Amino acid sequence: MNLHRLTLRAIGPYAGEHSIDFAALGASGTFLLEGPTGSGKSTIIDAIVFALYGGLAGSASTPDRLRSHHAAPDVEPFVELVFENGAGVHRIRRTPAYRRPKARGTGTTPANATAKLWRLSSPDAVDGEIVSISTQEAGAEVSRILGLTRQQFVQTVVLPQGEFAAFLRSTGEKRKEVLQSLFGTEIYERTTAELVDRRKVANAAVAAADRDIELARARLLEASGLEAEALDEGLAADGGVALLGDLEAQAVAASAQRSRVVEARDAARRSLDRVRALGAALDRRADLTVRRTRLDEGDGEIATVRSRVAAATRAATVTDALAAVTRATEAERDAASRLAGAAGAAGAAGAAGVVADGETTVAHGEVPLRADVAARRDARLSELALLTEAARTEKALPGRRTALEAAEQSLVVADERRRELDAHLVAAPAVRASLVVERDALADASTDLVAAEQATAEARLRLRDLDDLDALGRAVDAASARRADDSAAALRALDDEAGLRRRQIEGMAGHLAAALVVGDPCPVCGSREHPAPAAPGTEHPTDDQVEAASRSSRAAEARQRESAARHATAEGRAAEARRALGDLTRDDVESDLARLALRVSEATRARTALAAAEAALVAHDREVDELRAERDDLRERAATGRERVAADRRALLDDEAEIARLLDGRAPTIAELTAAVGDGVERDTRLLTLLDAADVASDAAAVRRAELAAALERSGFDDVDQVADAALEAGDLAALEARVSAHERERAIVAAGLVEPEAAVLTGDEVADVPSAVEALDLVEAELDEATDRATRTGDRAERARQALAALEAVTAAADAAVEHARAVVRMANLASASTGENVKGVTLGTYVLLRRFDEVVAAANVRLSVMSSGRYELASSDEREVGSRSRKTGLSLVIRDATTDTTRDPGSFSGGETFYASLSLALGLADVVQAEAGGLELGTLFVDEGFGSLDPETLDAVMSELGRLSASGRVIGIVSHVDELKQRIADRVEVRRRPDGSSVLRSTTG
Repeated sequence: MNLHRLTLRAIGPYAGEHSIDFAALGASGTFLLEGPTGSGKSTIIDAIVFALYGGLAGSASTPDRLRSHHAAPDVEPFVELVFENGAGVHRIRRTPAYRRPKARGTGTTPANATAKLWRLSSPDAVDGEIVSISTQEAGAEVSRILGLTRQQFVQTVVLPQGEFAAFLRSTGEKRKEVLQSLFGTEIYERTTAELVDRRKVANAAVAAADRDIELARARLLEASGLEAEALDEGLAADGGVALLGDLEAQAVAASAQRSRVVEARDAARRSLDRVRALGAALDRRADLTVRRTRLDEGDGEIATVRSRVAAATRAATVTDALAAVTRATEAERDAASRLAGAAGAAGAAGAAGVVADGETTVAHGEVPLRADVAARRDARLSELALLTEAARTEKALPGRRTALEAAEQSLVVADERRRELDAHLVAAPAVRASLVVERDALADASTDLVAAEQATAEARLRLRDLDDLDALGRAVDAASARRADDSAAALRALDDEAGLRRRQIEGMAGHLAAALVVGDPCPVCGSREHPAPAAPGTEHPTDDQVEAASRSSRAAEARQRESAARHATAEGRAAEARRALGDLTRDDVESDLARLALRVSEATRARTALAAAEAALVAHDREVDELRAERDDLRERAATGRERVAADRRALLDDEAEIARLLDGRAPTIAELTAAVGDGVERDTRLLTLLDAADVASDAAAVRRAELAAALERSGFDDVDQVADAALEAGDLAALEARVSAHERERAIVAAGLVEPEAAVLTGDEVADVPSAVEALDLVEAELDEATDRATRTGDRAERARQALAALEAVTAAADAAVEHARAVVRMANLASASTGENVKGVTLGTYVLLRRFDEVVAAANVRLSVMSSGRYELASSDEREVGSRSRKTGLSLVIRDATTDTTRDPGSFSGGETFYASLSLALGLADVVQAEAGGLELGTLFVDEGFGSLDPETLDAVMSELGRLSASGRVIGIVSHVDELKQRIADRVEVRRRPDGSSVLRSTTG
């Protein structure tokens, strides 16, 4: 993969928008990303990783540190990266989540992270095909395009600060976590876990099968009723076949015995049934004989009752007809009486009835009376229909008069309102024109607000820059004073050291003489005799005093260099700030701020007034529209209202004339006239109804008298008196009829019973011994119960034993299958999880795979470490448990073999420089293996972040030579460092510089 261009804005310390052309920087194979510590070099690496994956390079970093605190709140932060690999050229743009100012009101609102991925035709193309606009989808698509996860990318393309030093010095468990994520060996751990789970399941299945066998054996033992030893012998001999045969034979014998007892029981039941039938027949014959005797004795009395019933039955046919005549005569008299009363009330003549011979008749003059009454009623009904409608009209007249007056008054009010609206609408255009003039004037005044606010913000930034310049000036003065003090102190310390050394040299003879011993040679002349040794001076300095003065001198010199460096840094920052500000003065800025404050205030007031003016104009237009709509509505309503009022008045006058015509002086109101006519209709209708009822009653009475005469003739009675003597009450007649019927029914039952075969063959002398037959049946049934219980128990035992034996055979076969299946699963699980001695190395499957990958990483790292350490050091994996680790051995421990001392060292014993190039070798080796693991994909760019400052010149040469070989093979190496010597070696660079306000800027230079 090759990086072409990175663009970022409002990210980390970079408040503005900056771009890096990696294609131009990588032309020579190596470029430098340099700047002071903390200025934002690593932020460039974080921006690249964030653009691709939405995360940062360092494992301890979080994306919330991306949003720049130096950028304005409304500036959107983003990172855009153009990259290329075998899948083509792509551009991705991401924005982190941040808080932006609200569109309305004060405060902030959260803005979500976004991502957009394009496929480009060339690295310089502006537009391209959109691949994804989702943050999650873009990350997954980038991983697919690059063939690397974020973890793999960080470990192979971006080597962040401290990450590989930590990997070098970490424990085997920590290395295992990193290697698992890089090489995706979690699948082997999951496979091992799955095998272990299956081993548990298989072992549980075998144990369950064993329990099933024991349970099935216990059920067979209980079902067969055998002793445990006998059952085991039978199972061992032929699998229990003989035992099952014995049980089935016992069941067959018991069943045959029960069948014989059932036959005996059935014979005893038949004998008992015969005895009981004989006894019942004897009892029935005796009972029938007694009942026949009683019937013979009552035959005479029953004959008399039968004759009385016949006479009463004939009389009943005449009695009903006589009662009907009586009822019809009474109804005829009642109808004639009601008719006479109604005719008198109605004033009708000739309607009186005449009563003669017990019958009611109506005079011959009734026919003209009925016709007159019917004609009068029909005339009144017709008039009543007209009066009913007129009554409704009369009732509505007062309301109609009131409504008509109200409608005429509303027309007057509407005319007045319409004239008012016409006046308002005539004046409306002039009012609107004044409102428009006022709004336009305020709009012109408010347009200056944005420019004034922007200018105010810029002026405040310039004022803050002036404050920073003053602070930098004070810092330069302080650094200058400190440099002078440290320089003077360094000179004094140097003078003190020189004086001590001079005095020590001057008194060297006395100093040496003080150490002479008689007989030992003099270190100057070699003589063993020392006749006149020099005497040491009184203020001769000792070696310790001289060494202490030398240390003080070196410390003072170091402080002087440090203060000089700080002074140079302060002067550089102050000069840069001074160049950026030019001739700008504080008075100029404060004057601009005062003038801009007035502009902002006036524009703000104008904007507030503009909103009110626009609202007033809208309200005026809305009011005019409403008034115009109201006027038009009033016009339309007035036109239709006048026509409706005229029509209503004409209709009212017509209805009043019609009501006066109908009344014609007969009644004060239509309602009263309607009531009078309705009463007449009701009287005529009642009179007609009574006439019809009198005719019906007279006809019915004549029919009933004819029916009575016919009934007397049929009954054989001479007159109604004979009928009265023979008649009986219904209850008495029914009782006599029931008595006759019961006698006849009893006679038939007795006769039929005596001729039945069971009674006819008997003489009455037979004997039925039922108790003896019952006793014989009870004995046989008791024997049957015992035989049935025995047969049931033996049959059930044989069946349950057969089922239990079949179940035992089934669970035994299942157990054998479970054991066979578990054998392979358990062996595989034991091997993968290193649970038994079969796994001689004692490592799990996942660890074994990682060990092979780790050996490849170590081998690849040693190729470069040998060059960088001049053949001194070599990495080696170890099975030993690391110091401080409480877990078991992983096989991923690291040791360092030192060829110079022929010793083995712990990585933690390395110095800073040794740690750096050992970590770098390990990182490059890991990148090589991951690249090969990912299918040999090309990693065109590599970033190395910091660590070069810890190298001596010779080691730095070796490291740079190795990196040069990498770049010669086609890879572009980006070195992140602030080491001055690297600036001399590498011409292509990205320079990061910190501004006085703490933000940073960058620029790219090529050689």
